[in-house]
Amino acid sequence: MIDQVVTLKNYLAEQPGQTEKQLMEALGLKKTTLYRLLSNLANDPLICVDGKFPVQVRGRQLSLKVIDNYLNDVDKNKAVGPKPAERLLYLYINLHNSIPFGGLSMEAIERGYRELIEQSGGKDPSDAALKRMIYRDLVELEGIGISIKRPSTGSPKYCLTERYLPKLSPDSAATVYVSMLLYENTLLDKATTCAKNEIEKTFFKNAGLKAGLFSERIYVVGDTLSRPEEFGDTLGKLIRAVIEGFEQKICYAKVSGEVSERIIRPMGMVCKHNVWYVIAYAPERKDYRTFRVDQIMSIVNYENNTFKYPEDFNIIEHIGDSWGVYCDDPVRKVRLKFSRAVANRVKNLRYHHSQEIIEEGQDGTLIVEFEACGFKELRTWILQWGPEVEVLEPLDLREQVRERAWQVVRLYDRRRKKA
Repeated sequence: MIDQVVTLKNYLAEQPGQTEKQLMEALGLKKTTLYRLLSNLANDPLICVDGKFPVQVRGRQLSLKVIDNYLNDVDKNKAVGPKPAERLLYLYINLHNSIPFGGLSMEAIERGYRELIEQSGGKDPSDAALKRMIYRDLVELEGIGISIKRPSTGSPKYCLTERYLPKLSPDSAATVYVSMLLYENTLLDKATTCAKNEIEKTFFKNAGLKAGLFSERIYVVGDTLSRPEEFGDTLGKLIRAVIEGFEQKICYAKVSGEVSERIIRPMGMVCKHNVWYVIAYAPERKDYRTFRVDQIMSIVNYENNTFKYPEDFNIIEHIGDSWGVYCDDPVRKVRLKFSRAVANRVKNLRYHHSQEIIEEGQDGTLIVEFEACGFKELRTWILQWGPEVEVLEPLDLREQVRERAWQVVRLYDRRRKKA
């Protein structure tokens, strides 16, 4: 029966919209057998969507309700419990779905069997009889080539040895695939390319979609790296050090061009606008530092130099009120006045967790207040708005923005005079 279910699933994926009669003739199935096979595919999002199958009956899609009613009528007078093939299919599906959780205990399998027997109208067996039935079915599955890892000292569960592949509908697969386009030519390019290739081979092929159309018709605009391949391995090494807790030696280039070597203890990773940072403890400074990953020129793992993760450190609390990722100044109240031209955009987006709209002017302007640190990043963000925003407080931030704006004006004035 397992082979029949797989054959039916593949046939429907490749040729949806067949009539019930065409499907029965093509696969050599009787109506009752077809309906039982479809019933076993009711939880498959690729085949059954909103309780309907891609099979036409009298001009309408065949529904799960119609199938259930038909099978109930057929089985009404001969409900004697599930057939062996139905039990095998049920056992295999449940073992497969439990792979991410390490398998199923005998107690869990027994509970499932009792529910299946009850739903099929069968008589509740004794504990001993139920165990014998389950053991026979496990042996039967192994006899058709399905490898099962039985309980051992390390695990009290039964588990399939095959790899687990998550279930995704074509819509979900397409959405996941498009999200990966965000990471082209970024630090995650190498890792996501492998995942994209798997989706192309598995989901798109079965769904009849062409992966090439995504890159032709969906375009992602954003900052990317000129040589992402040089940094992909760096990100992987940092993530591993964060999880396993060992020191690293990095060669780091500041924006000014200054290059230095230092030993770090990676505490966590932060990503903002596709830019990755590592938050690390610097033993020689006895303090936490933030490093931009694409400015790390080289990295060496010191896997023997392990450290105990500090109990009082939390990556979310460390970032806390920072406007971006840097926490090198005190938290202060900030008030900004946005023009009418951008007020709606500001209303619809949350730029900081403490952000509050404290006044909406009759002229359409908006005054926003928040408490943050990381003023260097904040100042750059404010300047991007040009004349659409005014800093009301603090006064020193207002003066910094004003001075930076004058520097821009003087730069263009000098060039205009030379011209």
